[in-house]
Amino acid sequence: MEDVPTITPEMMAKTTIEIAKRRAGRKESPVKDVKSAVCPTCENASMDYAEDLVFDIALAGERIVIPNLSGIRCVKCAEVSFDAKSTKIIDKYVAGKSAGGYEASISNVGGGKTGMYFPKDIIRIMDIKKSDKVIMTPLSNHKMIVELLVPNT
Repeated sequence: MEDVPTITPEMMAKTTIEIAKRRAGRKESPVKDVKSAVCPTCENASMDYAEDLVFDIALAGERIVIPNLSGIRCVKCAEVSFDAKSTKIIDKYVAGKSAGGYEASISNVGGGKTGMYFPKDIIRIMDIKKSDKVIMTPLSNHKMIVELLVPNT
């Protein structure tokens, strides 16, 4: 558990101050009155203004979560679009960080099972062996964490 980051009271106080500053200096969003805009993903007229949007991304092994953003969200498919102020905040935290993601193939391996083929770079960097085991934790319908179990030595 020593790899799990701990949020200290000092970090919480700093975050509370940052949120208060954002709210105090917040000008009204230009998309504040948007209702029933057409969603570019599902093409329904179902995008409405929201102030509780969350930006969540993993970049080069670091997960960045920014809550309390504003923009528009589709009530049908959950597609979001951040307003200009939220986009500036997002840019501030992700500037200069590389995406670093790897693509893996999902295939049928027989016997009604599905398998995932890892890229050679991941196998080499993480020193993965055929007998190694992983824990997969779903975060949503589109995201999961895959953790390599380290055998007790």
